Amino acid sequence: MNTKQFCQLVNTTRDTLRFYDQKGLLIPQRDANNYRAYTVDDQKTFLIIRNLQLAGLKLNEIEMILNLRERPITSECHDDTLQFILEKQREFNHKEIFYKQLQKTTATMVDSLEHSQSDLEDLINKLGDINN
Repeated sequence: MNTKQFCQLVNTTRDTLRFYDQKGLLIPQRDANNYRAYTVDDQKTFLIIRNLQLAGLKLNEIEMILNLRERPITSECHDDTLQFILEKQREFNHKEIFYKQLQKTTATMVDSLEHSQSDLEDLINKLGDINN
């Protein structure tokens, strides 16, 4: 499919596709006129990129993961991948704790604002309270 069709299918822009192409993340085939021609596999790759971005991975990390599809799994590759995933797991766990604390604080703020005339400044300062 051409670029316009692909953009509509995956809900993105031409600029995003060009950027991914320049970075070597998503390199479509070229047709006889040298236009980009996207495939179902390109759609899968795009969705992998988008999902990993939503998970907070950087483009160089996404590139590393995408490259795993093309190389044999050696013991070194296995160990490097395991270390990377463990580090991401720790990072995600830390973010989970942060967002749970933020949910608790904002729920308290909503409750206070809906049911009383609490001082908004005090409530906002709770965002900096590490014991929340």
